[in-house]
Amino acid sequence: MKLWLTYLKAILAMAGWSITFVWFKVAFRTYRPYEITILRLVLASTLLFSIMWLGHHGQKIRRKDFLQLMLVAFCEPFMYFIGEANGMQYVSSTLGSLIISTIPLFTAFAAWLILKEKISGYLLMGLIVSTTGVAIISLNSADLTATTKGIMYLMIAVFAGVFYAITVRNLTLRYSAITIVAWQSLFGLIYFLPLFFYYDAHHFFTVQHSAQGLITIAGMSLFASVGAFMLFTGVIRELGVIKSNVFTNLIPVFTVILAFLILGDTLTLSSTIGLCLTLIGLVLSQYKDLKKLHRRQQW
Repeated sequence: MKLWLTYLKAILAMAGWSITFVWFKVAFRTYRPYEITILRLVLASTLLFSIMWLGHHGQKIRRKDFLQLMLVAFCEPFMYFIGEANGMQYVSSTLGSLIISTIPLFTAFAAWLILKEKISGYLLMGLIVSTTGVAIISLNSADLTATTKGIMYLMIAVFAGVFYAITVRNLTLRYSAITIVAWQSLFGLIYFLPLFFYYDAHHFFTVQHSAQGLITIAGMSLFASVGAFMLFTGVIRELGVIKSNVFTNLIPVFTVILAFLILGDTLTLSSTIGLCLTLIGLVLSQYKDLKKLHRRQQW
């Protein structure tokens, strides 16, 4: 039962991150990237620290762990956003999503090398099949234009995603998800403030604010910055870095489905094949755990 609950947390976390791709389009009508990020992190930090204070859920952080929390926040949201937001300006969305989809593969190698996590044959096969599915979904568009600058920025995002998973792993064994995400949001806010004041502060304080935009940003904060990160932090603790990161390939799956349901996009044959391969790869990556769970249920 606990394993199924962990899988449910992972799926809900991916759904939370996926919906932001739709909501970003609404928020961008009024607000700029750093404005959206700052508002998300302000709300997330305020909400999480308030919950910890009112519910007495706060945990005392060891001094040396503050440095690790600062590193976690530096990787995500800070460097990941810097790399992705800037890179996507110089790279087509197709190639951009292809590059970002390599995060689970690089993470698997890093977790094997640094954390000594084991990679079984089924897990490796699942990673390859799932990533192939994501590639097919991405290649639904023939636009593969890019500049060297764009690719370099996106590689920063990839390695930020990889090192986030590696650095947060040990923290998940010592602290609760709410503690980690609260401090991660606060440090992320501190990192982004100089960029906000330099690039977007004037626009933010002079623009005619939109209720729809603010509500959308609040939704992104609650579902992605708070909900998804808290759920996924727990998943990393329970499944390890490699198995949990395979679930990130569900993000394009959810995005395609949401675009079909909400935006009316066409679901092509190649998209459908990509979706199926991604799901098959995900099941393969978790096959050993699912097999053990099935045996226990039989007993």
